[in-house]
Amino acid sequence: MAFTVAALLAWLPRMRGAGPKTSTGGTHSPVPWRSPLAWQVTVFMGLQSLAFYTAVAWLPSVLIDRGTSSTAAGWMLFYYQVVSLAASSLLPLLTRGRVDQRWTAAGASLLVAGGFAVLAAAPGLSVLACALLGLGGGACLVLALTFQSQRAGSAGEAAALAGMAQSIGYLVAAAGPLLLGILHDTTESWTLPLTVLAALGIATAVAGHGAGRDRHLGRPTH
Repeated sequence: MAFTVAALLAWLPRMRGAGPKTSTGGTHSPVPWRSPLAWQVTVFMGLQSLAFYTAVAWLPSVLIDRGTSSTAAGWMLFYYQVVSLAASSLLPLLTRGRVDQRWTAAGASLLVAGGFAVLAAAPGLSVLACALLGLGGGACLVLALTFQSQRAGSAGEAAALAGMAQSIGYLVAAAGPLLLGILHDTTESWTLPLTVLAALGIATAVAGHGAGRDRHLGRPTH
């Protein structure tokens, strides 16, 4: 899958930069349940994953209901994933050396929100919608994985934060396709589900802006 490759690309710069450093001693760190920063990273992880899985699950159905042929809808899904892979491959190169990524995360999330908004309001512009979804979604995936190490002060904290972000994040993501289907069946329309996804894209931007700050767990701003 394209996003497996993207996940590897997200970690490569971290592995190259992680030369032999002196150990801080602790192998394990407690899960940072009380850290606002950890929750911002977790919410960002969950919402960007929810957007991806719901798009993969329902994008062809949305397009077919709006008059696209099943063959064209399948190609649009492929196009979306190709754009996602391209975005996730380029982002680490464009943001190399930058630790403050607030506006990058917020901007990428707003691209996703815009993609869902275009699908809801102007289904004839599906190529534009899929381009926005792919560009924003690919960038958000890389950032979500990167934040799990960048916002930790040690290897133990990184492992604890990753466990929290991924366990809760993927649980949220798994509910996305189901809830979108329930909304569609209830309203017999894709307008409300897509509007909800666009609103969640804005919420993702808020979480991403917080998670993208140059901060570490347990350390005050000043």
